[in-house]
Amino acid sequence: MTRTLPVLAAGALLAASAVSVLAAGPASSSAPSTPAVPLQENAPVMFRVNQVGYMQSLSKRALVMTRRAPASRRYSVLDAGGHIIARGTATGPARWNARYLVYTLDFSRVTAPGLYTLAFAGHRSPNVRVASATVLYRPLADAALAFLQSQRDGPETIPGAMHRQPSHLSDASASVYRTPNYRGTALLGSLVPTGEHIDASGGWFDAGDYLKFVETASFTDVALLYAAREYSAAFSNPAALLAEARHGTDWLLKMWDQNRRVLYFQVGIGDGNGGSTLGDHDLWRLPQADDASRARPGSPTWFAVHRPVFAANAPGAPISPNLVGRVAAAFGLCAQVFARSDPAYAARCLLAGQTIYDQANTRPGATLLTSVPHAYYTEPEWRDDMALGAAELYLATQQLASNPALQAQPPLPHTDLGYYLSRAGQWINAYIEDPLSGEDSFNLYDVSTLAGHDIAQILRTPLGQSLQKTNVAPTDPTSLLADRADQLHLAEHLARQEPFGLANTSTNLDTVAHALGYAVEARTYDALAGTGSFESLAQSQLGWVLGANAWGTSFVVASGSVYPHCLAAQIPNLSGSLNGRGAILAGATVNGPTAPANLRELGAPEGARPCPIRSSADPFRAQAGHGLAYLDNVRSPATSEPSDDLAALTLLASAQLASGG
Repeated sequence: MTRTLPVLAAGALLAASAVSVLAAGPASSSAPSTPAVPLQENAPVMFRVNQVGYMQSLSKRALVMTRRAPASRRYSVLDAGGHIIARGTATGPARWNARYLVYTLDFSRVTAPGLYTLAFAGHRSPNVRVASATVLYRPLADAALAFLQSQRDGPETIPGAMHRQPSHLSDASASVYRTPNYRGTALLGSLVPTGEHIDASGGWFDAGDYLKFVETASFTDVALLYAAREYSAAFSNPAALLAEARHGTDWLLKMWDQNRRVLYFQVGIGDGNGGSTLGDHDLWRLPQADDASRARPGSPTWFAVHRPVFAANAPGAPISPNLVGRVAAAFGLCAQVFARSDPAYAARCLLAGQTIYDQANTRPGATLLTSVPHAYYTEPEWRDDMALGAAELYLATQQLASNPALQAQPPLPHTDLGYYLSRAGQWINAYIEDPLSGEDSFNLYDVSTLAGHDIAQILRTPLGQSLQKTNVAPTDPTSLLADRADQLHLAEHLARQEPFGLANTSTNLDTVAHALGYAVEARTYDALAGTGSFESLAQSQLGWVLGANAWGTSFVVASGSVYPHCLAAQIPNLSGSLNGRGAILAGATVNGPTAPANLRELGAPEGARPCPIRSSADPFRAQAGHGLAYLDNVRSPATSEPSDDLAALTLLASAQLASGG
């Protein structure tokens, strides 16, 4: 459903019963046969690698967990024929927990495409793949896109592996209610209708539940549109990427009433009061079951079926700046991406983006509007959103200045590019000067990476330089790069403190999001600076997500040989396979390891299919360490729930590589 943890977002429902992992048999000089074998808690040697593979020309690092120090730290690299092609000496050890030491094996000298194995301490790894970035990461980008397609709500669902059906068709005439009050996640009082009705159909389910939030949909749409603008060559079907981005933008346009200047920010309630009013989180069913429900007004399930909609503001009144900036950015990117293929649609997006941007409340209180209850998404920062919105509106206004479609609608509020560049500079500077700056990676709660990149690019153009000389743009590319470098140096410092190289500012929260975010951030910086300074950081973070971690599992379904099986999500639990084969939700990215306290006193959701199928010992228990634990189980949304924002990060991180960016 929706995360109640800081720095990111997701939902809260199912989990993945993971699997066999990288413990292997004795080394041999004969041709290796290396099927994955079941993970054993007390295995003496376990290899941890990026299970998707390693790029030919870049560094390559594997990690090995051992119960005790081996007699020799020498290791060998074997080709597919079992011939030793390289040797080296492992570095380490580092202590992971009371059971395991961690050694690092660097095999960067191996550059030829192929399958290899590593031999160390009398044991051999499963196959390790070396190939080009496109071969390795295009499938991952495609899979992340497919996951987002599977999250569609409304009449335009895509059946996919889960045999999706249209759902929540009554959202086409949804009732608007006053924003309710909550104590924590408990609803207080009754929902009060305003008498309004809007078309809130379409969009994406937020995570493993069926709620829809502008908070997460805007981030996801920004990622899709940004990928369409920058990395479309990364995808097997760029048209599908455009279609999914437009699906998200279509819903955001429905949630923004251009005439009345009202933003609607949420469809549905996750938690009710446990009695007279039930929410989405109180039920476990396929989404189309809601359309067939016979719930009547006043019944406990009424609001779970006939979902309420909530407005962020009174008509024309100021709106929380985090939502304004992100939505305006999505509309600005929409205008850029569709400027040629659909000029009228692009013009509509630009007008909407400019209009909503002017309604930002730039003196918000301590609590930003994200969701109700607020505990689902506790976003702390907003200046980055406003900077990104201004940057994308600048680029869109510049690109569409001569678009004839603009003449067929009300005039734009602003045609002076200096208006948006000055605000982009103002808000990115304010972000840099804020105490929170640099304490997060690129993710749902911090989009400064994209904002800084586009602002710097604008300032490098002749027009940007001209405006900068007139002090319209109170910032400069050098300062932006320096600030970003400081953030990435902090990430490198954090990674050096952790045996598996995880750079996570929250130490035990949102681990997958932070790792993916740093991968995107590092490569974005290097592309902008024209260096490879942080490529090693980017590789280590993406590698950690894809298997080079203590648990030896990829946190992206179907990417690698070991991945979640028991997603904390209703659709794959009820419609898919529970053993990792057959109908699985490929491309779903889960929350990953978290604080052990988040895995206590877990209860199985009523109506969920048990997963793991067999009750057995947790295969990942022995690998807990450094304040982190992981559980692949339907009862563990904290570690096993997939979400749109996580898939969006996976999509961008893999698209950067697959496109050659």
